[in-house]
Amino acid sequence: MKIKSKISNFKPHRYALSVLTLFLCGIVACGDAAELLDIALDPPSRKPIDKSLVAMNNFFVDSEFGTISQQYADISSNLGIKRIRVLFAWTEAVQPNPNSTPNYSFYDDIVRNAPPGVELLVVLSHIPNWATSPSTWVGGSARSTFVEKWVKPTAQRYAGSSAVAGFEIFNEPDIISLPQDEVLGLAEPENYFELLRSSYFAVRANAPSKKVVMAATTSIQRKFPTVLNYNRKLRDLGAEAYTDVWNVHYYATSYESVVTSNGVGDFLNGINKPIWVTESGETGPNKQLAYVETAWPFLKKEIPGIERFYYYQYGETGPLGTNFGLRTTDSAFPVSDLYLFLRDGTR
Repeated sequence: MKIKSKISNFKPHRYALSVLTLFLCGIVACGDAAELLDIALDPPSRKPIDKSLVAMNNFFVDSEFGTISQQYADISSNLGIKRIRVLFAWTEAVQPNPNSTPNYSFYDDIVRNAPPGVELLVVLSHIPNWATSPSTWVGGSARSTFVEKWVKPTAQRYAGSSAVAGFEIFNEPDIISLPQDEVLGLAEPENYFELLRSSYFAVRANAPSKKVVMAATTSIQRKFPTVLNYNRKLRDLGAEAYTDVWNVHYYATSYESVVTSNGVGDFLNGINKPIWVTESGETGPNKQLAYVETAWPFLKKEIPGIERFYYYQYGETGPLGTNFGLRTTDSAFPVSDLYLFLRDGTR
């Protein structure tokens, strides 16, 4: 095992490491102890990323980074990325009341301006405030209302679009990002499973050539094993039958949660679907390249079924300390080190 060579290289500490291994064996399986100690002694190192696996999140809402067409050109031509994840949020701005027709004009612009060869993953998420009232519900349920009034008409509208590759059903259902979304009850995996299953049939009936992608939870190793357990429950309920992809988010590190027995790696390697990481990234314009060159090759090695990584995100207007954007509005750091690497191949 690799751990033996590591211990031999630290002969002055052989006794201390042996004691630590024995201690870990007392609280976890000895195989886990070796893996965890190996991660502690020799954390993942930077390796070149496979650019063919790189995809991008971009929501086209910040005009500071150019028009929709200009942003597409930068991502697809300058950065060489052809897979983009976009958000189609169901809000009052889109549908002011239950009797109005959804206004798809902004979303139509996103789809219409996609360059040839660009593949869009459309996230269908959120619920208008008016849909929190039971008097507006279809079939006596907020979840049924979401499917009937948002998933179904949106699938119908873009069924013939060559740019739209698939629909992702909600985003991070294990948390409530907008207060009105609480009415959907998605913090309970059983309720998200119901929403996914109904949405799957709605997309299959109205846009049969499009992929259906389940929502990713918050970062799968977050509060280990709390978020992983939400994923386990979805698997046990049968979610694999209603998604073309098992979708995860991965931020920060917590590499030990990936390699430990019954951890993230074992779980995802047991899923019989391709794995997409639809959000992953780091804050700070000088930290992004190091992060993806460490975390992504590590994850790909431990979880071979990962087919793509969607970096989060193309552009962001917030302060640098909390900014995930490849592009920023800070004049000192208009682009990140990862942007430069993707564009120029420079490190």
